Amino acid sequence: MIGRGARLCAHGDRTNKMLQFLVIAALGYGGVVASLYLAQGWLVFPGSGLSYGAGRGPLLAEPVELEVGAGVSLHGRVFRSEGADDLVIGFGGNAQDAELLGQDLAARLPHAHVAVFHYRGYGPSEGEPSEAALLEDALSIHDHLTARLRPGRTFAVGVSLGSAVATFLSKHRRLDGLVLVTPFDSIEAIARESYPWIPVGLLLKHRFPSHEFVAGNPTPVAVIAAAEDRTVRPERTRALIEQIETLVYEATVEDATHNTILALDGYDAAFREAFAALDAAARPRLHGETRATH
Repeated sequence: MIGRGARLCAHGDRTNKMLQFLVIAALGYGGVVASLYLAQGWLVFPGSGLSYGAGRGPLLAEPVELEVGAGVSLHGRVFRSEGADDLVIGFGGNAQDAELLGQDLAARLPHAHVAVFHYRGYGPSEGEPSEAALLEDALSIHDHLTARLRPGRTFAVGVSLGSAVATFLSKHRRLDGLVLVTPFDSIEAIARESYPWIPVGLLLKHRFPSHEFVAGNPTPVAVIAAAEDRTVRPERTRALIEQIETLVYEATVEDATHNTILALDGYDAAFREAFAALDAAARPRLHGETRATH
């Protein structure tokens, strides 16, 4: 009986240790999940609160301020081009300085007006960034700029996170073309790849479903991807491309990563070709062809 009692005691100890281990593991898992849930705002919008290059760059720009919902003021720059009939609105990545993006786009597109805005909470813009805020702000930015500049044609360029903002805009306002740089199908899909052990669908606040914005959307689209992108993997860009209604150009810049693509010569060539394709696709509408706002 003593031996049996000892065995039962040992078995009970092992059971207790296993239960303790499971409790500790569950608490640890819960802690990690909770931390990721609370940190997702920073993970999706890491540029919020960072410094920005006010007035930095060789090209002169006109500062512009736009009041949006709840008294929030957005700040941007307009790079005017004498006699231009085209407007290009740039939407940057989640850690990209809108001022520098504007300088880059204006240098590449000297015959178009170029406009950029800092997202909410970025640079001098007020408020807190969120998916809903950025998407709604894009509509306000477009409406303000087109009323102010009266362009014959309006295009958008979206880089990384900005590609989702640009595709949303094209779904709700008439655009003559989009250039999407390192785009993705959705933040949710990227998060599921990065954290397969987390219930992403239940926890994610900011989904940016670009694949939904391009589906059934007739806006001409050019896509430029980075061959060595580890942030937006090729399958995420491919999943988006498969949903695009009117793809007029596609290129992958060799040796480019998610963060280096804009600085490479291969990107220069791809960007020129992308806009040439959009120009050809959009030009017939200047001669009487129209498309209903969608």
